[in-house]
This record gives sequence, structure tokens and C-alpha cells, in this order.
Amino acid sequence: MDELSPLGIAYFVFVMVFSFAMRGSAGFGGLNAPLLLLILPAKVIVPALVMLGVLSSLAIVARDHGHINWKAVGQTLPSGIVGVVVGVLLFKHLDARAIEKGLGFFIFGYGIYALWRLHRPFAPPRIAPGVLASVMGATGGLVGTMFGALAGVFVAVFLDILNLPKREFRATMAATLMLMGIARALGYAWAGAITDDVLIAFAAALPLMGIGVVLGNRLHARLNQLGFSRLVGVLFVLIGGFLLVR
Repeated sequence: MDELSPLGIAYFVFVMVFSFAMRGSAGFGGLNAPLLLLILPAKVIVPALVMLGVLSSLAIVARDHGHINWKAVGQTLPSGIVGVVVGVLLFKHLDARAIEKGLGFFIFGYGIYALWRLHRPFAPPRIAPGVLASVMGATGGLVGTMFGALAGVFVAVFLDILNLPKREFRATMAATLMLMGIARALGYAWAGAITDDVLIAFAAALPLMGIGVVLGNRLHARLNQLGFSRLVGVLFVLIGGFLLVR
């Protein structure tokens, strides 16, 4: 953070407020990691965003804990912890450049998929719920730990198949991601990844996250979800492509 220019600091502020405003208003997370990787190394921003994610999920759990479907949490969490352990080991041994390339490939591919899905409604695969929960939990734990982005997408696929009511879906998602996030944060601490730079980035981003969430709640009713989803898909493709070629 100390090495950022005034323009870089302004970009950091914008990305944090913008990304959490979009998450609060449209329910879509994952923008901050690829955007911030343009100015900060993966080994700084990924652990910081994981800790921020725990706090944002905790805010939802504290308010809606009575709506959590603990059975669904129990189906995804064990395999998610396995994914977290594998992700921490890979994160510890891979250099920042390799992690950024991996994130670029993942984000680029997800952007293509997100745009394709807008024109072809997603049909959940016919897989036994227990198997699907294990696969999605493990993938979410691994991807979230390695890249700090889009872990919730995989858990959301499983919860969507369960057809949970809106409030129950949100609370269950928050509880699952909060517990996985705590495991990821402990894993980073064990791996020595919680450095001074990580703590500085976390502290700097915390009030910005709060501002973004407040703005997101106010913007919620004004957003066109389809147009926003198209914008995010294109943004992911561009950012993922940039991370791959730079």
C-alpha cells in the first residue's frame, strides 16, 4: 500500500466502494479481487479480501441467523474445508505471478460463461444433491482460497437447486462463506500469509467496504439486473484477459 501513487490510492478507494456497492445492490460479488490485482500483488489483496468477506458475511448472519438452513451448510462445509486446505498449500508454495495467471484464466473463463448464461438459461445438472454439495463446496473452498474471488458462485449453484426462499438463501450463503472464510483466514495465518501489508490493506479497505454496502442498499431498487450482469461479464473477460497477457 505504501508504494501506491496518489492515482493508485484513488483507484483503490473507487474499486472498494464500487465493488461492495455492486455486491450490496445486485448481490454479485467477486469484482474487487481482479480489479485490485491491477495495482496490488495477489498475496496482499487475496488474504485481505478474505478477512473483509468474513466481516460482511457476519453482518448478514447476525441479522438473519434465524433463517439459516444448517442442513445445507453442513452438506457443503466439510468438503469446503478440504478445498481450503488444498488452496492454502498451493497459495503458500506458488509465487504471486502464478496465482495472478491462474486468476486471469479463471476470471476470463467465468466471464465467457456469465455472458453465455444470459442467453441460455442455466439448467442445473442432474446430480445427487449430496455429491453436488461436496463438489461445489470443495471447488468453492479451493477457488476462494487461491484467488479470493467468486467462491460463493459454486455454493450458490447448490443452494439454488434447493429452491430456498430468498432470505433463507442469503442467510445460508452468508453462514457458509463466513465459516469457510474463517478457515481460510486461519490457513493464511498458519502459512504466514497475514503480513503487515495484508493488515494495512485490510484496515484501509474496511471503512470503504462499509460505505459501499450503504450505497448498495440505496441503489438496489434502481439497478437493471440484466444490464448489470452483461457489464460484469464483459468486465471479467477484459480483466481476465489483461491478467493473462501482462
